[in-house]
Amino acid sequence: MSLKEPIYQTILNALISELNSNRFKKNALFYSEKELREKYQVSSTTVVRVLNMLADQGYIHRIQGKGSFVSKFNRGTAVKITDTHAYDLDDEEVAVLVVNDTTPQSVRTKFAATTPTWYFERLREIQQVPFEYSQSWYLKSLLPPASVRRPRLIHSLYALIRKYAKLDLAQQPFEQEYAVTVVPDQRVADYLHVSLNAPVVKVERWVFQDNQVLEYTLSYLLPNYFGLHLTSATQPRLASDIY
Repeated sequence: MSLKEPIYQTILNALISELNSNRFKKNALFYSEKELREKYQVSSTTVVRVLNMLADQGYIHRIQGKGSFVSKFNRGTAVKITDTHAYDLDDEEVAVLVVNDTTPQSVRTKFAATTPTWYFERLREIQQVPFEYSQSWYLKSLLPPASVRRPRLIHSLYALIRKYAKLDLAQQPFEQEYAVTVVPDQRVADYLHVSLNAPVVKVERWVFQDNQVLEYTLSYLLPNYFGLHLTSATQPRLASDIY
């Protein structure tokens, strides 16, 4: 016998669906407690619980004496993310600085501790001017050892993986996080030709297949080369331009 869903959870799910639709505009006044009591024929206790849960999850913000308001950005809305480049991609060059299979993985990589990986450090340049430094760990079985040992001949790791492993990483599920920070150490500062306290955009990327991590990349990007364009997506998963 299946357990019946609690009434507060049913109401919560219904309101989240409304918030993720086009019914409410950003910062618009949300339902009042009275309106929700009448709409769902429930007690004030249930309504307050649901409103508090919506606020805790970031869907609304509540102002005493004024009511509840829709948050600036609706959570859970699928979007398409596109990198906007302030340069001609044809002018871009990538230099492989380091490659080995011995560099330890940080906790952030999400690989299992005993998983064999290749480690890369790369520098992206435009007309010999560096603008992004990155560290990457790839599942070792994705790349042929002979090619990895000749890093100067590698033009695209994704292309090499497509050829060797018959797998397109650009089409796999991924997570990507952005944060504004400063250059992490002098070595990275030297590679990017900036001071140690220079601002950079930190980008972390994980690529998966069947819940297994295939790639983790940590990048530091100069702000004047960074841009994102977001639009509503028609599909329920994120999409992104992949470099």
